Amino acid sequence: MGVIVKIQKKSGVRWKAIIRRKREPIITKTFIKKTQAQDWLNKTEAQLVSGTYREDKQNFGGLIDKYIKEINPIKPIGRSKMYNLLSIQRDLGDYQLKELNAEVFQKYALNRGACPSTIKSDFSYIGVVLHTAESLWGCKPKFDEYKRALDSLNRLGVIASSNERERRVTDAEIETLLASANTTLPLEDIVRFAVATSMRASEITNLRWSELSEDCKSVVIRERKHPKKKKDEIVPLMPAATEIITRQPRTADTTLIPVGTKRVRERVPACDLIFPYNIKSITTAFQRAVKKCGLEDLRFHDLRHEGISRLFELGLDSMVVATFSGHRDINMLRRYTHINANKVLKMLEI
Repeated sequence: MGVIVKIQKKSGVRWKAIIRRKREPIITKTFIKKTQAQDWLNKTEAQLVSGTYREDKQNFGGLIDKYIKEINPIKPIGRSKMYNLLSIQRDLGDYQLKELNAEVFQKYALNRGACPSTIKSDFSYIGVVLHTAESLWGCKPKFDEYKRALDSLNRLGVIASSNERERRVTDAEIETLLASANTTLPLEDIVRFAVATSMRASEITNLRWSELSEDCKSVVIRERKHPKKKKDEIVPLMPAATEIITRQPRTADTTLIPVGTKRVRERVPACDLIFPYNIKSITTAFQRAVKKCGLEDLRFHDLRHEGISRLFELGLDSMVVATFSGHRDINMLRRYTHINANKVLKMLEI
């Protein structure tokens, strides 16, 4: 039951509405007029009864820390999601849940300085933390304010889905790039292996001699990216990929190298890794070669796109290609596939 208390101040009379609940923090607010205090008291009590009260003072940054600490061991958080969560925490972490209204969210998005698809990912992660906070920890986020911000940002185009890349990588471009490379890394083997296997850079650097089949025709990819839960997968290897693996030197170096995400690391002896190199070193060397030879809009991940497209051009169906690429969603697999029309016509020639 709430009460209204009269407070005498030098500036005049104030009216303080107070709501006390059993084993719950006291809720108070002060007004100039008694009628305002009574209206707020009635409204707040009604919200408490209906469960729609949303004036939670918990710190959003603290909830992000709690989400990482408690959820990561159950459902490992990927590298990009972790980076985004920490970025969101830097910008919005000082706010209490009750302060996270549509205006705050809109200001964050407009000042983010990122592309619409990145901002969309940010808001997806914000929503995940808010829903987790409510369902697991009894918090009361202002979801109506969150949704109001999403609606306005969508209409303005500040939030949008990413554009599908259609970048193909030709053999001539690969030769030009490799001719421009200046690195001690076996970049040629790594680039050709990426195209031959459709693997991500992180998957390539995590491949192990101990998990290569005796005939070198298949290998295990550890903790492969998956929409629900990462898991180990046995994947086939094309002859070109097998040839590249068999010419990699076997080192006796037992130095432990960290592999995996920043939050979930495993230290593996260098002698057991087929490509015992740092991911960042590989992508940096790749981008330097791209810049040096003047190729436009080319990323290391485009090699995965190219590899998948070439598998389709060999006449393999979606389910077979998925055994190489690891996709569970065929529609997602379509986004990575950009088949050359001329090659399709050749396939149809009788």
